[in-house]
Amino acid sequence: MNKPPANDPHDSHAITPECPVDCLTAVLSLKTFNPLARAYDAPFDPPETVGDVLTLRREQQLGKITGLGRRRIGEIEVGLVLAGFSSEHTPSA
Repeated sequence: MNKPPANDPHDSHAITPECPVDCLTAVLSLKTFNPLARAYDAPFDPPETVGDVLTLRREQQLGKITGLGRRRIGEIEVGLVLAGFSSEHTPSA
């Protein structure tokens, strides 16, 4: 059986802190990704990179985004681990 062509660009490279936040669509549902990427009603600008998301997680700011409750923040945590980041990972400055 032939495997269909992959539509996920991350089949060819790893997700890094420098990747645009859009790279997280490979590991997050759209119901989680959309509020995260737009930072609805948050007191900070939307994250531009995966590293920005890692910083928000480390600083426990994800809960300030409308639409991200415990379950969706948990999905982000799991998605970041699936992308190769440990729960202790902090982006380099």
